[in-house]
Amino acid sequence: MLTTPPLSPLLEIVERLERAGIVCALGGSGLLAALDLVDAVRDWDLTADAPLERLLPLARGLRHETTGGDALHADAKLVLPDLSVEVIAQFAFHVPGGVVRIPTVVSGCWRDVPLASPEAWAVAYDLLGRPAKRDLLLDHLRSRGGDRETIVRLLAEPLPERTARWLRSL
Repeated sequence: MLTTPPLSPLLEIVERLERAGIVCALGGSGLLAALDLVDAVRDWDLTADAPLERLLPLARGLRHETTGGDALHADAKLVLPDLSVEVIAQFAFHVPGGVVRIPTVVSGCWRDVPLASPEAWAVAYDLLGRPAKRDLLLDHLRSRGGDRETIVRLLAEPLPERTARWLRSL
């Protein structure tokens, strides 16, 4: 049985983003759950290829916090703690070769929520040092095939060689 935070607040944020013309996609454990790879979601992680400044007006009327980059993250987050939703603005990571940008690519839909690319989130989990979640997505991709366009896009980033190697194998 799948356990998640309430879905309606997630749908509200997706609707706000879409009304503003911002493409978003569900990643993290929500993506894993939508693909039937896990049975529990702690919070909802959305990505959006928009700067934080463009996302902030969408939080009007809602308690929210923001976070900026750090030694690993080259992105920012709009956190809506009462809704268990985080919107990652311009998802990206610092790596020795520069900054790896993880594009918001919609790969499908689950319960009226756009789903992120499993390829992109496999890379993100690899860069986050979460091999168990990366491997769940890699097994899924190996059984169903990867999206060539997304893989090419990701390979254009300054990925660590170990990451690029398994990505090329999909």
